[in-house]
Amino acid sequence: MEVHHHSHTSRKRWTHYFWEFLMLFLAVFCGFLAEYKLEQTIERHREKEFIISMIEDAATDTAMIHEIIPENLIRIAYADSQAVACMSYKGTQVENSRIYKFHRYFVYRPDLVYPTDRTLFQLKNSGGMRLIRNKKAAACINAYDNKGKKVINQQGYYEAYLTKITEASAKLLSFVALHNQRKSPSLSYDSAKLMYPDQTKLLELANMSVMFKGVLQMYVARLEEMEKEAINLITTLKKQYHLK
Repeated sequence: MEVHHHSHTSRKRWTHYFWEFLMLFLAVFCGFLAEYKLEQTIERHREKEFIISMIEDAATDTAMIHEIIPENLIRIAYADSQAVACMSYKGTQVENSRIYKFHRYFVYRPDLVYPTDRTLFQLKNSGGMRLIRNKKAAACINAYDNKGKKVINQQGYYEAYLTKITEASAKLLSFVALHNQRKSPSLSYDSAKLMYPDQTKLLELANMSVMFKGVLQMYVARLEEMEKEAINLITTLKKQYHLK
């Protein structure tokens, strides 16, 4: 009679399971580290792209400000001359021509700066600011954004008073004469007359000219502040991110 012995599978020791778990854990952990490192690399790359773009925007704004400030300084001078001409008006043809000329040069069109906000828009609306790790850089970007907002706010007054002074001018000046001269710059205002040259309307235009001059002076001051902040922003970003 044969006796059959059952084969017994040897039980694995606990260390075997421990090493299996450890190897699995290390594989998952290393995968996590690799993914985290890749994400960090991508974010650092995006951060640098934002910084370079921000520098370009600030440089563009600075160039516009350099062009617009002198134009508004000329406008301020003409606004002042217009106020003086209206307040000292005696009814001569020379004075008529001067008032038309001054109006032509300081009411014709606004000289405004619209801050380049392509990068700021992305930073503020897509969570991009979290990518800016450097605190000095972030502070400068926010400061520059605030200066830009002040410029835009002052432009609201600029455009409002430009409308008011145009309305005041319409009570005195012939817009047909103004239009004809714009179409043919060779024409002069030597024969242009004030339609209703009474003191009340002249004083109203003088007052509006003085008020508009004040608005223009504040606008230039805001532009100068923005320009200063733009230069500071460019310098800081280049220094903090080691850019040329």
